[in-house]
Amino acid sequence: MLSATLLERAALRFTPAGVAVLEAKLQHHSEVLEAGVKRRLQFDFSAIALGSSARELAAQPLGSELELSAFLAPRSRRSARLVVHVLEFSRLADRSQAGAKQNDTIGMTEQNDGNSQQKQQQG
Repeated sequence: MLSATLLERAALRFTPAGVAVLEAKLQHHSEVLEAGVKRRLQFDFSAIALGSSARELAAQPLGSELELSAFLAPRSRRSARLVVHVLEFSRLADRSQAGAKQNDTIGMTEQNDGNSQQKQQQG
């Protein structure tokens, strides 16, 4: 999995066979340990998505934080330039909102449990 921010995207287009294609520019930033030394990574990269992934990526607003399942391949048979091929993705904001909702539910349950314990002690 690779996290990235959607910086730019071209217009959704279709191959002669009718397959949706979307080219985009994304940015990754993270910190990793390499040989025991912390290394900060920040780079832009080209990506391409096909089919339903292309249609879904075209609907995402610029600046969206994404987590990608993808592979790296040459842009074409005769090219040395690499491009990331997006297989599927999810929005990280959606995950954090879902987590926040889950935490709210847990908090409400804990509050209700606390009220029940107080009533038992009073009764």
